[in-house]
Amino acid sequence: MKFGLKGLFVSIIALALCLCLFSCVNINEGTTDTGSTEESVIDPSRPTDTQKPSYYTARLVANSSVDVTPYTNGKQVPLGLEGIFYSSREPGGEPICDGTGKIWLTIIPSPKYDIEEIIIKGSYSKIENIERDLYCIHDVKSDLSITTTIKEMPTSSSQVLDSFGYGISENGMLTITWQENPEELLRYVELRYFEGNSGKVEYVDGSLGKYELVQLKENEMNTVSIRAISTFRRGKELDIQCCYMNEPRNVSFPRVEITTKDFALPSCDFVVSPDGCWGAGITNAEYEQCTVTIYDKNDTILFQSEQNPQGSVDFSGAKLKIRGNTSAYHEKNQRYPYKIKLDKKADLLKGLVDREEKEGYEDKNWLLLNYGDYIYRPIGDSIADAVGTEWSPDYAYVCLYLNGEYKGLYVLSESVKDGNGEGEDKWRVPVDFDGYLFECDAYWWNEDLSFSTPLTENTPMHFTFKYPNPDNLDKEAYQVEYLRNYLIEFEQALMRNDDSYLDYIDLDSFVKWLLVSDYLGIKDSGGCNLYLYKRDSTDQTKLCMGPNWDFDSYMGDVDSLAAIRMSWSTAPFYYQYLVKKDSFNERYKELFKQTQEKLKDYINAEIERIDVNTHYQLVLLDSQRFGVSQKSLNDRKTEFFNWLDSHLEYMNTLFGK
Repeated sequence: MKFGLKGLFVSIIALALCLCLFSCVNINEGTTDTGSTEESVIDPSRPTDTQKPSYYTARLVANSSVDVTPYTNGKQVPLGLEGIFYSSREPGGEPICDGTGKIWLTIIPSPKYDIEEIIIKGSYSKIENIERDLYCIHDVKSDLSITTTIKEMPTSSSQVLDSFGYGISENGMLTITWQENPEELLRYVELRYFEGNSGKVEYVDGSLGKYELVQLKENEMNTVSIRAISTFRRGKELDIQCCYMNEPRNVSFPRVEITTKDFALPSCDFVVSPDGCWGAGITNAEYEQCTVTIYDKNDTILFQSEQNPQGSVDFSGAKLKIRGNTSAYHEKNQRYPYKIKLDKKADLLKGLVDREEKEGYEDKNWLLLNYGDYIYRPIGDSIADAVGTEWSPDYAYVCLYLNGEYKGLYVLSESVKDGNGEGEDKWRVPVDFDGYLFECDAYWWNEDLSFSTPLTENTPMHFTFKYPNPDNLDKEAYQVEYLRNYLIEFEQALMRNDDSYLDYIDLDSFVKWLLVSDYLGIKDSGGCNLYLYKRDSTDQTKLCMGPNWDFDSYMGDVDSLAAIRMSWSTAPFYYQYLVKKDSFNERYKELFKQTQEKLKDYINAEIERIDVNTHYQLVLLDSQRFGVSQKSLNDRKTEFFNWLDSHLEYMNTLFGK
């Protein structure tokens, strides 16, 4: 798209009218009403006339280093002004001879430049700088010669923009959006991109906030560089890599489509752990208002976030942010894991999984996890079910579109959250109003509230809260003190050479959690989401382990167990002490003998929930777009079963006697 300079100046006049910043431009004035041409400099920093005039311009002569065109509203003040005095009674009015002799002059510099000096020669009385780029020349009695010189703006390491984003329409139109920093208004947004084999550069009015840039070709990668140019500096270049893919919409598979307000991309800052801690993660993850639409495999809408009564889009129904730690930090294709937060509770898995409809499944918090090309979630959950853990979060494979761009296969999942229910009707983690859901957390250093115990104090693992809400707590809160004291008493019992530790923990929940991790050969020794809960604050309930979560480090060495069993310095959690207790090992062996023959049946039943052939069509598209493996779920299942056969042989040498 060709972008002419004259058209640019017409488009950005709205910005010039709203800017209240005043340039320190030198204006050399060579005028008097007697026709003197002596030059002088005036200070334009304090305008006296705030009236919004119509814009007529004197003849402008630019030096060779500048490309400046004055804005004229389609009208040109004629040359030969001797004895003719132009003004206007109202903005945009026709020029009249009323004797005031005012000429309104707007000079807007080319992109990348700022005005350094304006030299005006001719007969007039004074020049006023009304606001940035706008000048009023008083008592004009001759033709004027106006020359400008410019200086190149410095380039900043800051992006200058407050935020930016993009969206792709169903026919492939790429729209770029941005938001100005209120403390640094923009002149232009510079957009660099390729159209065919040709490089293109466009400079867009920075106040617009949105611009339809180019029609994308299907399945072609595109890179757009965006740079903000404020009134005094140029921001750093930011690259957007995008691809228009419509084929996944035609594959008969569940789909989630999310559109953020103004196409704003959820953002975060990436951080690494302090000395003595583990991991890398994110911080300052901001929610973006959005709409969420969920389709089943037949393209029928199962869920749609709120719309206003007139039917137009209302972005108050949901919001989206980046979540996770290493899963977000190490993501190369900007396929981040996300958290959806609804304004009203709903069951986003309704119609995607086979379960009875009930109010208990509804919630505000849902996850979109970026491992939909892999199989470890159904394998991990089915093994947890085979072992008999109390609750496992339900999920469904979906493909995700964000702002019209295909992001690949994801897992739409319940979150680990406090819940309620009894018997077979339990959902989420069963915690009463005075209970606790918390985590032995390798990323505690990235949380506002954490606490340690004597055993964890000098380790990379501390405790953080999921429930009660940590935003409502501080280190002196009675809930923190109660839980810390309970854990200290448990740790003291754990160090004794007896079974007094059983007064504090639910043995089966701890045994089941470890057995699931051992069956999977989990290699993660610290960041594997060690969730714990206590149903209430009474002596009638004990500390429970679970649920199992985060299976991505499965299939370790065939002849090894879960890394969480290692020494305290390698895996600072309670299991290295528990596995030395006869009572713990007896229950573990008993459960191992009862469950090992069930594993493959449970896994097969779980994978039958998924249309693996259709899933594979999307795997091939993901491979094309993101470079992921082309293995099907059946390939991955066969690979795991072969590993599991050898792994169970090893486990039987340890626990089968």
